[in-house]
Amino acid sequence: MASKGTPLWDSVTHPLANAFDFAFGCHHTKLSRVFTLEGHSYKVCCDCGAHFEYSLRTMSIVSHSKMFPALRRLRAGRIHRRRKFLRGLNSNLMAGLDK
Repeated sequence: MASKGTPLWDSVTHPLANAFDFAFGCHHTKLSRVFTLEGHSYKVCCDCGAHFEYSLRTMSIVSHSKMFPALRRLRAGRIHRRRKFLRGLNSNLMAGLDK
């Protein structure tokens, strides 16, 4: 079950820790601008101070997160619903301005 470099206890607790962190931890919604020091680019969470590697080539955060697929789908669904709501809200506001 555990790989050669990972102790058995860590292979059991790591997914559980990820689930608790996803549910109760910081969701990193307030990120700073991109900082580049000594060739290393990153963004910082303004709430908890976590650093996220940033790719200047793709202009996005480099993802190293290995969440459960179900948690990944849940988070993606939540983001999709929020964007859909905001698009609808924006179109309603624009329609109100046209009148």
